[in-house]
Amino acid sequence: MLSSMLFALIGVCLASATPLETSQSLKPRFCIKSETPVTACGVNNLTTENWNKFNIDTALIGFINTFGTSDNFPKFLVAQNTPTENPFTTFDCSKFGSTTCSIPALSNPDAASNCVFDGLSGTFCVDFITPEDGFIVQNYINLYQGLQNHYDATQDAANAITSSGFIKTMVEALAPQKTPISVGVFNLIADLVTDILPIGGEIKAAATFMKKIRLIIKATKSDLKDDSNDIISIIQNNAAIDKEVSADEAQLTQQLANMVTGTQSRLQKILDMIFGANQDPQLISDPTQIQNTYAFQNAQHGVFLDDVPQRADLAAQMQKQLQNWIVSSVLQAMSYDVTIDTTELADAPGEPGGVCKAENGFSAGGGCALFRINGIGSSGNIIDTKQQGNNIFALQTTAGMDIGVMIANAQACNSGNGGAATDFDDFLSMDNTNALPNCMFNFKVKVTQL
Repeated sequence: MLSSMLFALIGVCLASATPLETSQSLKPRFCIKSETPVTACGVNNLTTENWNKFNIDTALIGFINTFGTSDNFPKFLVAQNTPTENPFTTFDCSKFGSTTCSIPALSNPDAASNCVFDGLSGTFCVDFITPEDGFIVQNYINLYQGLQNHYDATQDAANAITSSGFIKTMVEALAPQKTPISVGVFNLIADLVTDILPIGGEIKAAATFMKKIRLIIKATKSDLKDDSNDIISIIQNNAAIDKEVSADEAQLTQQLANMVTGTQSRLQKILDMIFGANQDPQLISDPTQIQNTYAFQNAQHGVFLDDVPQRADLAAQMQKQLQNWIVSSVLQAMSYDVTIDTTELADAPGEPGGVCKAENGFSAGGGCALFRINGIGSSGNIIDTKQQGNNIFALQTTAGMDIGVMIANAQACNSGNGGAATDFDDFLSMDNTNALPNCMFNFKVKVTQL
């Protein structure tokens, strides 16, 4: 088949066989090289930096300009760009769990006589008609693998939370002392978008992968909604769950299961947009519009060549964000707020924070932070045990929460007055490096002296 040898090729070098070569039965070499030929294609060379160095964008634009787009564009591209002698037509990444989203060692039989492959023997790029194809295909393989890892990690994170008894422990710890939980106190874990689950940790790949997906969705104006609250609506058409399930840990467990189903459904939709039905016109009449196509945007600048997020890293960060959300949901459902008492406390020698802890408080926020149920504005005693949870310290011992970070997040939310919606949109911007979205914790905070 023809291929990207047609792509923006500039320098032309025709080398005819010399009499000596002819006598030795060597093939003449017809060499057409670009000004930025691919000179490296080892495992460690398939990078975004080299994509740009070798100007692979131009190769991809040339392919789309020549052959157009198609359903399952990556499969179409592979079929067009593997050698006729060793065609590979079963490349398919359209389903999670695919066993054919990879390229076997095909080896272009013409590579030895084509100077564009000089120095690339034994590399991935030799499997294709031109070495540029190797970079493009690897980008798509990485994109699939990143989505597959997200898909699996979502279930891993939920399983870890369920098996650890986290929900049961937190519900019991934060429930009012000696008071049963009323029916319907839990809100649905709604608007928990799959995009935020892996964001906020220290692993760069986990933090940026879904942000890249989101940028492509916005750039191509795709049909998949991209509003901060609608981008992934995890819980849909299940309002009856609150009415049907008793309001204890079983309800949150059910909502967590729904979150997994909803997230994986969302990920399948993203996979379908890339490896499913064509999102672009089959033929692009105006070459200047090629850069706006979904086929091009999914690979532009080799965006997915670097930092493929690993399943274990994703699962760990997803679990952390899910636990944040569960704690936030329980605190909000039970009408918790925080009073920060700035009164100077007389701690015993060697026991800093002892007096605050004795009052079931945390030394945080510039004073003694007291998590109470409807404590702010209460006419009663803020220290009253009726306004406390059974074990507020489970926020640290079980949930591993940074109390200072929680309070700072709540204070920055609506000036500490609570009630504001979580700001996913800003959190999903590429330059946002915060560990939490604004208003992840939206309880009221009051600083005073008691």
